[in-house]
Amino acid sequence: MINLHEVPPEPIEPSSLSHYDDIYTPKGDGNSNREKRIFGIPYPVSRRSCQRLLWNCQMISVLPMALYFPLHAANTLITPAISPDSAPDEVLMMVREILPSVTTKLLVAGITLHVSAGILLRIVKNWNKPSRNKRHHLKITPKQDLSQDAIGLTGGISGYLFGLYKNFRFPPQVVSGYILVPVLIYHLLIMKWIPNSISSEVDFASIKQLLSSKNKWWKWVGGLVPLAILLQSSVYHIGSGFCRYFGVEKMSSRKKWSTAINVLTLTGFVSLIRLMRADSTRLSPNQFQGIFKKIGLLLYRR
Repeated sequence: MINLHEVPPEPIEPSSLSHYDDIYTPKGDGNSNREKRIFGIPYPVSRRSCQRLLWNCQMISVLPMALYFPLHAANTLITPAISPDSAPDEVLMMVREILPSVTTKLLVAGITLHVSAGILLRIVKNWNKPSRNKRHHLKITPKQDLSQDAIGLTGGISGYLFGLYKNFRFPPQVVSGYILVPVLIYHLLIMKWIPNSISSEVDFASIKQLLSSKNKWWKWVGGLVPLAILLQSSVYHIGSGFCRYFGVEKMSSRKKWSTAINVLTLTGFVSLIRLMRADSTRLSPNQFQGIFKKIGLLLYRR
């Protein structure tokens, strides 16, 4: 029970109130008397301005991928599901003719900036972050946070189907990004960087050989598993990222985005299965033998 009593109508300076800095001072207000520090060292820039700068860096850095992803998705996730024989290679050749030779370098630069800005943004968000116990005198049960940081796109399967939104400790979009980084590096390594170093070029015939290889180590550890992880994490991360950058907050719209992401992911898995079952007996020797042997990540077996 809180007892209330009348006080004289005298003006009170807000700065004299306890926890004034935490409750009443606007976030990022550079006029606050409290000295801002990181690792004990004072810094002159507000946390909010740093967040805004890093957020803008993330938005700009996705432009190369935003332009490239629709073409690559149509080529690798949709076309093989329809016709795994000659159509994927025909579309691949067409895409390579359209795109400039510096495409890979632009993508790598954009992804590097995007990941770096994302990591720094997570660090900045935790600078001098006050605990909830210090910020609030009374325990108040707030309305559930339905932002993407809290529940992802739809709050899991229960949120998508029944409206029971699950809160995640770590944002699903951030987690999918961290998962995507190593598999994306591996993908570039075996599909671009190593083939270029040995004056070779990977096409869908090579992918068919890899996914239908009798060597289970190559087929699963070198091909199917990393490709499946790459497919799932990239489609979700890019799809939810578009949803966030476009400012889609309405839950019904986010569910539509989630449906599109799930359909594209399922189509991609169908493409992988069809490529795995495609006839590769009349193809040339498997060039992944040389690629795997050079990087030394997989055992070279005949």
